[in-house]
Amino acid sequence: MEGILLFSGVIASITLGIVEVLKRTQKMKKNFLPLISVTIGASLGALTTFVPELGAELSMGGRVAAGVISGLMATGAWEVASKREGFTTDTLK
Repeated sequence: MEGILLFSGVIASITLGIVEVLKRTQKMKKNFLPLISVTIGASLGALTTFVPELGAELSMGGRVAAGVISGLMATGAWEVASKREGFTTDTLK
């Protein structure tokens, strides 16, 4: 489990960068960005199977799981770091 979390930490920064480039170059709805982030993370995790220099002792499923976790980490990191303003349409009473 520790290997998956360490591996996903590395992939998360790459995923965050790719999603940021997509946001700036493509017009897309913000609601789909977390799904795109998870998809990119899972794809990067699967692609690391073909990189022999990464000596991680993870199976293909472990690498994909690390990619999914990295996509969620990238989304969470962006949400924490971005400035939030305004209110939702429903107000608490």
